[in-house]
Amino acid sequence: MRKRFPGKGIIVALLSSVFVFAFIACQGDPGQPGISGFPGNPGNAGPQGGQGVPGEPGLAGNPGSPGNPGAPGAPGPAGAAGLNGMDAVSPQARLVISKSTIAAEGDSFSVWGSGFGVGEPITLTLQIDNDLQIILGGVVGAQLSANESGAFAKDFDSIGGNSASRSQAPGIRTLMANGLDGSRASVPVRIVSNAIDDTPVDSSLAASATVVGESISIWGAGFGANEAVTIVVVGATGGNDRILSGAIANDSGAFSVDASNPLDIGIYTAKAIGGSGSSATAPLVIVESK
Repeated sequence: MRKRFPGKGIIVALLSSVFVFAFIACQGDPGQPGISGFPGNPGNAGPQGGQGVPGEPGLAGNPGSPGNPGAPGAPGPAGAAGLNGMDAVSPQARLVISKSTIAAEGDSFSVWGSGFGVGEPITLTLQIDNDLQIILGGVVGAQLSANESGAFAKDFDSIGGNSASRSQAPGIRTLMANGLDGSRASVPVRIVSNAIDDTPVDSSLAASATVVGESISIWGAGFGANEAVTIVVVGATGGNDRILSGAIANDSGAFSVDASNPLDIGIYTAKAIGGSGSSATAPLVIVESK
C-alpha cells in the first residue's frame, strides 16, 4: 500500500499540470466591456454637519427710489397763548413844523410835537446826512420835555449849528424829534440859503362855539391847493400850544374838520399852520352849554 499511493499522487499531479497548461494555452483575447448596470438606490442621508463659518457681508445695494409722500397728518392742537407783549413806546408820536421852507441863516420857525411820553425829554435835530446833524438852537442834550399830554411846542430863531454845518444844510432834510424814552417822530423840511417869503396874506380860519366835551367844527380857506394843515390851540396847556387836528386843503385851498374837544370853558386862539407856509387864526369859544 505505501508503494502504490505515491505513484497515484504523481499521476494526479501530472494530469493537473496538463490541464492547467491546456487551459492557459486555450485562453483568448479579452471581450468588450459589458453595458453599465442601472444605478443603485441612493443611500440614506447622513447626519447634519456642524454650522459653517459665516461669510463676509456683501456690498451695500444702490439706494431705492423715494416713495410717494404720505398724506398730511391732522393738525395738532393749538398751543397755549403766549404772554402779552410790552406796549410799544409812543407809536403815535407826530411832528409838525411851522414852515416847510427855512433859510439856513437867521430864519425863525416853530416846532410842535404830540404823542410822546408824559414828561419825556426830547432833542430836536436837523439831519443833514449820515455823518452830520445839527441840534436845533445849538443846545447840547435834551432841549425840552413833553407836557402832561405828551405834547410840546418850541420856537427857534434859527436852525443853529456852526457856519460850516449851515453851509451844508440846503436841500430836503429830515427834522427829527428823539425822545429819551424811545419815542421818535420826523418831518421833512426844505433848507435854502436865503429866506423865501411865500406866506399868503388871505388865509382865513373859523371855529364854532362849542360846548365842553363836544366836537369842535373848524373851517379854513385861502390855503394852498392840497396843502397839509395842522390846527393848534395857542397856549392851551400851561402856556404851551396844543394840537387839535390836521386836515388837507382841497383844490380850492379850503378845508373842514371836526376835532375832539379837550378844552375847558374859555376863549382861545385857534391857529391853522399849513405845510407850505400858510397860516391863519380865529377865536375859539368853549361854553358850558348852549
